Amino acid sequence: MTTLAPKIQSLNIDNSNQEQIDEDMIIQGIKFVNYKDESQIDIVMKLVGRDLSEPYSIFTYRYFLTRFPDLCIFAVPENDPNAEPIGCIVCKVDPEEDDQMNENEGPTTKLCGYIGMLAVDTSHRRSGIGSALVKRAVRRMEHMGCSSIMLETEVTNKAAMKLYEDRLGFMREEFLVRYYLNNNDAYRLRLWLKD
Repeated sequence: MTTLAPKIQSLNIDNSNQEQIDEDMIIQGIKFVNYKDESQIDIVMKLVGRDLSEPYSIFTYRYFLTRFPDLCIFAVPENDPNAEPIGCIVCKVDPEEDDQMNENEGPTTKLCGYIGMLAVDTSHRRSGIGSALVKRAVRRMEHMGCSSIMLETEVTNKAAMKLYEDRLGFMREEFLVRYYLNNNDAYRLRLWLKD
């Protein structure tokens, strides 16, 4: 079994000046680092693959990570230089046609963020890492001009529902029947951002 620890040392620490960090986005003992390049794709696949109800292909990971590398963030224990990431979030941004018509121009297009993957190692859950990762990603998508953020989650995933709805303010937008390959239903959730 190979270790992923040497690859994480080449990641960039997430402390860019354009990103204002709120107190609730800081977790004691955890540093947040940015995805750098495809040499770290196996880190993402290892973390995310543990919790998936259906497998993603390498092409799905590459789609997100090559097009939106700034929207992949890792959580890493900061007291161990050889520590592997214990969490990550992977997102993208897409144009979305607005239903409301502009009198002079017709329908308008807005940007919508999308959370494709969120994973936190089971031994570090319930410590705020997932919330901090989502808040950091939402802040970045907001700075990119997104008017909302969407995601899907299984109806049976109570922990995800509690995180997104109760803690982060996402709202149920749509019920998706047999959305996943395992025939489980899903909710599409959306967080509306301030215009």
